[in-house]
Amino acid sequence: MPQISISSGIYFVRLLGEELISVNDKDLSRRDRCIKVNSQNAKYGRSENLRVRFSEYCRTFGVERLRFDVLIEDADPITLERQLHAHFRTYRMRGLTGRQNEWLTGIHPDAAYYQARTICENFLVATAKLQRQPSYSPTRMAKIHQPARHIFTPDDILQSVSYLRSHEMPECLLAEIHHFGRQTYDATLRHFTGRKRLQGDNNPVYAARLNFIAKGHAAGQNFPNLVKEAIYLFPFPEKKLS
Repeated sequence: MPQISISSGIYFVRLLGEELISVNDKDLSRRDRCIKVNSQNAKYGRSENLRVRFSEYCRTFGVERLRFDVLIEDADPITLERQLHAHFRTYRMRGLTGRQNEWLTGIHPDAAYYQARTICENFLVATAKLQRQPSYSPTRMAKIHQPARHIFTPDDILQSVSYLRSHEMPECLLAEIHHFGRQTYDATLRHFTGRKRLQGDNNPVYAARLNFIAKGHAAGQNFPNLVKEAIYLFPFPEKKLS
């Protein structure tokens, strides 16, 4: 079980399994009057005690089904939560009373997670500028939680491209996610076949985009929306001016 801080902050919940479970499953008096969620849904939220909130979700969904990520600690969770409310407005589920809550539908949970994390990161950058600090310091500001980044290989690209081609993703969409803005399946396969590692700054981003789209499509999402989300979530490095 992960070690969760007792401080305040913003968290993000994703679930495993297809069985629909009430968000108040342990409360018999409310169970049937609440929305039900599964692996197609996700949730962001704020808490004054992240460890307590984690324990509450474990009791509701079971620790084996729960993916609980702390996005940020010790910041201004109320302000951040308002930003998340506005950003995810069109995806927020409504309960029987018609009131929106923080559970999301209609967006891939992993895409929602990366978007929420980006909002938290941008909040820290803006806060640092307002305080005229030269750079972000975790000893002076909030703690931002970064997951371990996957190190992609040429084989990852070959597997993703083979999947996308076999499932008939249009080649024009493949071109959209490539750093040249033009690309074919044959050219990608030729370029990465036989290579041992990815070179440069752009190829790892291309690999991340391909991987995200392939996994999202396997989970039931459509290619056009996945391409837009991949471009948003995995930007190419800015070109350095000479």
